Amino acid sequence: MLRRFRVTVNAREYDVTVEEMTESSMASATPPVQGAPAVPATPGAPLRPATLPASAPAPSTADGDEVAQLSGVVVLVDAKVGQMVKQGDRLLLLEAMKMKTPVIASRSGQVTRVLVQAGDAVEGGQPLVTIA
Repeated sequence: MLRRFRVTVNAREYDVTVEEMTESSMASATPPVQGAPAVPATPGAPLRPATLPASAPAPSTADGDEVAQLSGVVVLVDAKVGQMVKQGDRLLLLEAMKMKTPVIASRSGQVTRVLVQAGDAVEGGQPLVTIA
């Protein structure tokens, strides 16, 4: 059975239609997409499931690339091209959600590329520094 309601969210009114589910109708219902919030097409319109954005392709990485483990902003870059680093040395510092996370060298070697600078926004999986 369909029922109509008016819902106010952040001082905006929305007219919504809600289907009351019975045990038999729940068995045949299509499950909602995880993480897809219901959003109105226009204020006052019925809610519809949101369309989730397609995942961006992963950045290509090369052998020796140290990548961001999470999305954030580069706070500090310790590594310099030509510098010799040891496994476990801090290469740079990322900040995400007010937490600072070091990017640590996973191998020893010479820094051949530094692909970011302080203030750059980075995505998880993005190459940051190359060690040969």
